[in-house]
Amino acid sequence: MLGRGSVWRVRGAWVRFLHMRFKWALCALAVAALWPPPLPRGEFRRSPPRPPPSPTPPRVTCLVVTSPQYHEGRARHVEVTWSQKGACTHLIFLTTEPHPNLPTIRLSRYASYDELWGKVLDGFLTINSTASEWFLKADDDTYLVSHNLLTLLQEFDPSQPHYLGLPLVYSLLEGGRVEYNSGGAGYVLSRAALIKLQAASHPLCQTPGHTHFEDVNMGLCMRALGVGVSETRDALGRPRFLPCPPWDLLHPALVSDPKYTWLQRLSKHPFYFGPEHLSDLAVTFHEIRDPRDIYLLHYLIHDLYPLPPNASRPFTPTPTPRLTTP
Repeated sequence: MLGRGSVWRVRGAWVRFLHMRFKWALCALAVAALWPPPLPRGEFRRSPPRPPPSPTPPRVTCLVVTSPQYHEGRARHVEVTWSQKGACTHLIFLTTEPHPNLPTIRLSRYASYDELWGKVLDGFLTINSTASEWFLKADDDTYLVSHNLLTLLQEFDPSQPHYLGLPLVYSLLEGGRVEYNSGGAGYVLSRAALIKLQAASHPLCQTPGHTHFEDVNMGLCMRALGVGVSETRDALGRPRFLPCPPWDLLHPALVSDPKYTWLQRLSKHPFYFGPEHLSDLAVTFHEIRDPRDIYLLHYLIHDLYPLPPNASRPFTPTPTPRLTTP
């Protein structure tokens, strides 16, 4: 039999062992809480085959809204990545101060967020309408998928007034609703729509604007000029201009996240999250603010060598010579 001292030593050892196991369990729970659960993997659906691209792609003038505090951290990287792929025939930054690494700048006297409508309107009113067939407005934290933009634009006639983007609906304080395209996701005017804007004398197409929101003001102006929001969803009904990063759009649970209640409330069409709802023809992603994310997307979209259609595993186009030893 064990003496009383031995019994207490055994009990003490068990207590220390159980205490240690409990601490390990708590540590494991804490570590697990740091890692999100695996995403439910929906099936990514491809759009139906499309006609081959035109040998002469449309010309696009891109207006990028920025500010001096974002010249280094955002605008410079937009200039490097967008200019490499050639979607923008002309790339113009709308800002309030010059910068040596931004070659084409349109200086504006409008500096604050509340004056954004004035800055954007100035940009559209002062560009040459004959320089391009299409005119894109985007922010300095918008990522542009160049070839998908050109693919989309070939579906439309620039000689007709078109207003392309992610359609949202805004309820006016005085009653009524207006359809407009999200400014963050970017929107595009055809040459015909731009000509109408540049010739407009309607008060809704002038400063200070009817609301504090630049994109809503553009929607009101376009409606006053008889230019409606054009359909830009892909053949499977998925939006192509996207107001948030792809890593958020992949997560189905974010459909009810408070961060995106505005999107559910304002979107003209039901907006879904998850891989099966992401278009393979996406034109833009918004809120890409870290330069590392800009270059990561640029690499994955433009530089990473994809598998050919129907391939099931990596391949090498030509056999690799086998090394032989003498």
